[in-house]
Amino acid sequence: MRPSYERQLAAFEAAYGELLLSALQECAKGEWGLFGSYERVGLRNSAREELLELGSRIERLRDKCGMEPFALHARFLQMGTRLSNTPGEPKLAQRWLDELT
Repeated sequence: MRPSYERQLAAFEAAYGELLLSALQECAKGEWGLFGSYERVGLRNSAREELLELGSRIERLRDKCGMEPFALHARFLQMGTRLSNTPGEPKLAQRWLDELT
């Protein structure tokens, strides 16, 4: 991997991790929309939008470098898959925070 890609990827992934932790903390406090539960009714979450965009950049860069998908982003996308018995977003966020910290 080229050094410029390494630095860029490290910066993107660090920013993603910081943004994710901040967004999870806000969601755990009761701010809905991080996992896209209410997008169909127009509820938007700016942190979600930023995570999706940044995650996309990371995935493209990792793909160019022949690397595995970014695990944090893959998990974030998976968390948006809702089943009828899935806990609410604040509970999901708190569980994930507990795992990460």
